[in-house]
Amino acid sequence: MKRCPQCRRDYYDDTLSFCLADGSELVYGLDFDEPPTAIIPSSPLSGDSEPLKKTAILGSDRSLRAAPSADRREAAERSKFPANWIFRRSVILAVVIVTIVAGAAGYWFFIRGKSPVGQPEGTVNPAAYNDFIRAKVVVSSENKADIEEAIQLLERSVTTEPRFAAGWTALARAYYVKSFYFAAESERKELNKNAEVAVEKALAIDPDFGDAYFVRGLLLWSHSNRFQHEQAIQSYLRALKLNPKLDEAHHQLGLVYMHIGLFDKARAEIGKALEINQANTLARFRYGVIDLYQGKYEDAYSFFKSTPLEKNPSLQAFQTAAVLFQLGRTDEATAMIDKYLQDYPNDEGGVGTSVKAMILAKAGKTREAEDAIKRAEEIGKNFGHFHHTAFNIASAYALLGKPDKAVEWLQLAADDGFPCYPLFDNDPNLKSIRPDPKFVAFMAKLKQQWERFNATS
Repeated sequence: MKRCPQCRRDYYDDTLSFCLADGSELVYGLDFDEPPTAIIPSSPLSGDSEPLKKTAILGSDRSLRAAPSADRREAAERSKFPANWIFRRSVILAVVIVTIVAGAAGYWFFIRGKSPVGQPEGTVNPAAYNDFIRAKVVVSSENKADIEEAIQLLERSVTTEPRFAAGWTALARAYYVKSFYFAAESERKELNKNAEVAVEKALAIDPDFGDAYFVRGLLLWSHSNRFQHEQAIQSYLRALKLNPKLDEAHHQLGLVYMHIGLFDKARAEIGKALEINQANTLARFRYGVIDLYQGKYEDAYSFFKSTPLEKNPSLQAFQTAAVLFQLGRTDEATAMIDKYLQDYPNDEGGVGTSVKAMILAKAGKTREAEDAIKRAEEIGKNFGHFHHTAFNIASAYALLGKPDKAVEWLQLAADDGFPCYPLFDNDPNLKSIRPDPKFVAFMAKLKQQWERFNATS
């Protein structure tokens, strides 16, 4: 369609170049508020001498109405500056842009289960998001009461917002922590299953959600999954590739490295975790554990003293007492363990009781040491970090001069997630059994595994 800019008539015959009324050159594509006057040339077959004139405006009912009687020159001047046309096009463009952005946000959340960065509360049900945030604050504490609270909050969160990948991921982690540290053996299988299902739901919503791969790493590195070190490392690395700012993935990766004796790598990952989140006190505490395993006892004790873990009294007590014992400060170690066992008689994992067994063994109290060993074994069976209890029991047997039992428990510790060759090779509590053939053979195999870890991890 063409239009005359002077008289504002429309021509539906695209072969015409000039207005039949005033000879003005016709133009394409202009739009005006006032209705046009349509001009259709007379057909040579009709015999009409004047062009056929129609006035038309296209509305919702495509009805016809009379042409306006506005001054033609004024109309022509307005046609030179089609402000209304520009304004309407701008509005349409803005609407299109907003629609695209809204559609993308909806796809990102509802299809991929992930909220726009920086505004999760705007795309997730507010109640579900609030429950998620409250749970996230406590889920990493490894404290029983906190974990129970987190599970309740997160189960409610994902019920309210089923397509919330972050909520499912945090719930999986809470199930894992409860299973790893606190659950009775009868509960553990169901909790692990629920954790795996929650991770799969998160990844079904968002296959590139780094946090879910982090939690999958936690599940791989567990007692129930036989501590798959290398697979867990790969899962943590994938999580960090997708989300480099995930401090807990660095922390847990460092924890795995520490357990398999790669202390430099462990320290580096802990440092990265703390660069991202300086408030991650549990990660900072691991510096002290690394120093303890490397025989830097004074440095370890300094970290333990300066890193409060009120919500994890078991870890604080048994590691601090262990380093005091290594420093020869036996009375202080004994006082700390006795107070801990008085305050927490259940002694999760038997870790405190196993330190008590070492203290008694070194003091030559064989019967009391063996009673403590038996008690630690009973308490700690199937505990997530029972490998630390097993190592302490091995040390107690070595201090009692029983190399066969010591090697047996070292093997159990290594098989159950703690194949820490450098620690086993240098710990002074194992000095008496180093010449033993069984210990020598065991350490030769452990060294080969450690060298492979060092080369491939």
